[in-house]
Amino acid sequence: MLACVCPQTGQIHWWLLLTINLPVFEAVLAARPAATRPDPWRRTSGIHRVQSRRGLAVVRELWTARDRIAQRADLSPRRVLPDTAIIDAARSYPANHAQLAKISGFAGRQARRHEKDWLAAVARARASADDELPETTGGVLPNGPPPAHRWAERDPAAAARLAAARGVVTGLAEENRLPVENLLSPDALRRLSWDPPKPCDGQAVADALAGHGARPWQIDLTAEPIAGALCDLPAQADEAAILSDAAESGG
Repeated sequence: MLACVCPQTGQIHWWLLLTINLPVFEAVLAARPAATRPDPWRRTSGIHRVQSRRGLAVVRELWTARDRIAQRADLSPRRVLPDTAIIDAARSYPANHAQLAKISGFAGRQARRHEKDWLAAVARARASADDELPETTGGVLPNGPPPAHRWAERDPAAAARLAAARGVVTGLAEENRLPVENLLSPDALRRLSWDPPKPCDGQAVADALAGHGARPWQIDLTAEPIAGALCDLPAQADEAAILSDAAESGG
């Protein structure tokens, strides 16, 4: 707080000074627009329930139709049609009004107004040739790690590294009063945790973070603490495995 005395009236005026984190502010000004995410329709909530390529084509067509309508109406896409409706349609392939009306997500006022668009989208997906159908796996950046929710099954050690690294970054963000995603992008953290540098030390982690697009001030705050979390974890995991094997074999 800053007190200022008016020379004419003698009144005291209090001003609140805001502390600005200059590195963060400069980074925001210099930031480039985010790259367009490949296959954005794959982020539809509940898409894991759609198992077939034909069903994914329905998701894609409905998502695209919804996005076009939402842009014209200047509305949030989910206000036009909820994700649950898209997923339910992708699992039932509604071909007419009666079948579409059985899906509760299409009962909203906005959704009802565009019934012809929804049926046309499903029809396009149903008529698509096999080579036009989306693959059942996708939505991951080229050469990037798989979705984090699959790590525990595919690579438990990587899942443990990610959990440890996230804990460190969360703690640092709280200490510096920053949103976690401002301190370090989730994508950079996932990539680093999935494929940590070798040898694993602070400098190697700093270099890897720079390669993943982290800014100098982010690297200065996070590289050493993340290295401490990532680089010690494999040794701890190996030691636990050895002790577990020894216990099972009777010592």
